[in-house]
Amino acid sequence: MLQIICGIVAGGLLAALGFAVAGGGFVGLGVSLALAALGYVAGSTLTEPERRIGHMLASALPNGQKAADAIDAANSRLNSIAMLARQVHDEGVRREADDFIEATRSLVDYVAKDTSAYPTLRHYITVYGEQTEKLLRSYVDVESSGAHDQAAKARGETIEALQVLERTAAGELSRAVSAKTLGIAADSDAIQRLARMDGYQTETESKQ
Repeated sequence: MLQIICGIVAGGLLAALGFAVAGGGFVGLGVSLALAALGYVAGSTLTEPERRIGHMLASALPNGQKAADAIDAANSRLNSIAMLARQVHDEGVRREADDFIEATRSLVDYVAKDTSAYPTLRHYITVYGEQTEKLLRSYVDVESSGAHDQAAKARGETIEALQVLERTAAGELSRAVSAKTLGIAADSDAIQRLARMDGYQTETESKQ
């Protein structure tokens, strides 16, 4: 709302100024309209609030904007999937869909804490997000068709697919965290090496 108000104010001021400078008439009207549009775009753009990840500005974080884009895309897809899940009548399918959403949100939450992991989330939501939404939409259509024999078959296939997707989300989270774990191991080795160079006995040596 603030963006719109600022855009209108800026556009109005520039339009009035342009009309006066151009001396009114048709020329002044044309100039004022052009400046009004320019002022609106500039005013609304300049007052657009910067994207945040948690309590931090995206621009203040490494790969912050890319991470924010990946998070926004994932949340948008998850919201669509959640809406479809609420239309599912079968409790088993709905439960599996909710488990998939929860597992994926865990990956989203991790990227919000470690923005360098954004490629993992972007890959996952791009590769699997659309397929999951398509899967649930098809299941909802079959379930609501009244063809009970087809609904039973679709139920089994959908549950199996959602279970695979849930495991995949957990695997992608583990893969994202593993990069941090490898970094910790490398830092630990470096610290122990430096300590030995300075003549200190490390815990590994003390156990030998």
